[in-house]
Amino acid sequence: MSTINVTNLSGRGGATPNLPDGANITGVATATTFSGTLDGSLKSSGTPTLGLGVTINASGISVSGVLTATTFKGDGSNLTGVGESIAPWHYNPDVNDSLVTISTGIGFTFNKKIVAGSGTATLKMVNAGVAGTTIQSWGISSATISNVTDITLGALVSPLTINKTYQLDIPEGYVASSTGTNYAGTAYTFATQAAQTKLWSLGYNGQGGLGQNNTTQRSSPVQVPGTWSDAKGHEGQGLTQNLNHRMAIKPDGTLWSWGNNAQGQLGQSNTVQYSSPAQIPGTTWNSVSVSYYGAVATKTDGTLWNWGFNNRGELGQNSITAIQSPVQVPGTTWSFAMGGFVRHLALKTDGTLWGWGENGTGQLGQNNKTNYSSPVQIPGTTWTNKFHSGYPAVAAVKSDGTAWVWGGNGDGKLGLNQPVNSHKSSPVQVPGTTWSTIESNGQSGSMFALKTDGTAWSWGANNFGDLGHNNTTAYSSPTQIGSGTDWAQVRVGSRGGGGRKTDGTVWLWGWNQSGHLGQNDVAPSSSPIQVPGTEWTNMVSHNQGWGLFQDDQTP
Repeated sequence: MSTINVTNLSGRGGATPNLPDGANITGVATATTFSGTLDGSLKSSGTPTLGLGVTINASGISVSGVLTATTFKGDGSNLTGVGESIAPWHYNPDVNDSLVTISTGIGFTFNKKIVAGSGTATLKMVNAGVAGTTIQSWGISSATISNVTDITLGALVSPLTINKTYQLDIPEGYVASSTGTNYAGTAYTFATQAAQTKLWSLGYNGQGGLGQNNTTQRSSPVQVPGTWSDAKGHEGQGLTQNLNHRMAIKPDGTLWSWGNNAQGQLGQSNTVQYSSPAQIPGTTWNSVSVSYYGAVATKTDGTLWNWGFNNRGELGQNSITAIQSPVQVPGTTWSFAMGGFVRHLALKTDGTLWGWGENGTGQLGQNNKTNYSSPVQIPGTTWTNKFHSGYPAVAAVKSDGTAWVWGGNGDGKLGLNQPVNSHKSSPVQVPGTTWSTIESNGQSGSMFALKTDGTAWSWGANNFGDLGHNNTTAYSSPTQIGSGTDWAQVRVGSRGGGGRKTDGTVWLWGWNQSGHLGQNDVAPSSSPIQVPGTEWTNMVSHNQGWGLFQDDQTP
């Protein structure tokens, strides 16, 4: 036998072995790593566990039957019969994602090169945990394979719906690997996130009331920074007519204020003017409404709070001392509140309505003209949160759809077709039984109301085309605005009004000195004109301006 030259074989203890000519070497094993002791044969360092079908002999280890393993080391070049996966590495939207935007795209990134297969992918709405109606489907021909491993389904026919759960089904064989292995298919769910409500403002900005960190007047909508709670048709929880100060609540229950603060009406314990939103202490605020030089708000625990000017006892503290931070009004069953000229009104959970403050024309409904510095009950027990406290008059709707007014009747604003200045110091019913909302203007003598059939109505003073009737004629009884039946909301404004239609458009009319009709000019209009945009969800008025809410999922 010829000589064997060994350069990297070591004996025990690291010594160089002395191999004579003609050495016979058998059972040579080659490996990068050994576990155990190498002493001429491969042995385990402990007692090996051998299953059925495993034998060890001079030729090595022989295994028959099926070998199952979770991990293989090496390049696998000699492995055969091992299954492969072409499962997605990345899902869009992610599996069980609960914060998907309504305009999301749908696609996957795979761990192998893929090719088009066959079948139809479907997107379904999930109701009560069960996938039901198919929203959209995609054949493989409507999908796009890019970058070899990426597949994107076709665009959504329409955006998804907020706060809904969806199931996406991808059938077996929809795509395959480049070597012909089918993808096994999958089904998973995801949910869309809630809308992010944005607030836009326009008009007068003398004290920074538009929240833009400046005092520049705007004749078209500008966004107030942040995400806000949309009052969804309730005057509280947003903005309202005032002397250029604003209040708004965020989804986390925090309350914010900005604008004029001459009387501490921003609730910041000072009289500093703020041209950007500043937080009022607390995190459980539920609704808010501003008044002449103050504000009134409820919390989720049923408590009622107000602050600001108090020369008529409008803070309900049995005093006339001004207070620059929130102070509680007695009681714990308050559900909604509304600010007025120098008075506040609030509703309890039992349907009773209460008021306090100025009462010069009988606005507190007590059949007198006496001011009250503590809450007094207005007659009735079926009042709803559809009430409004204007300057000379108050208006409210009961649960049976009847509308009631009391207070001053200048310009016939009570809508009773009675002589001007025939004031009412207790509630009197407006003709009709299908009223949905009613509002009293605080800057001019007019009222606006909505019926359940979608018609909008107005009456009272009309000096600037305030009523939207394409004229300047005063009306002492309700008169329909146009002939439309698609109004979702109608609001009082500064010597004018506005409304939102069911298609999400907003329409304004009347005085326009501050460009607050949103037309990029200061020309008045005695009939409704549209503000740019079609996705408005709520609108509230303020001094010579408007606040507009919009649901959006774009940060």
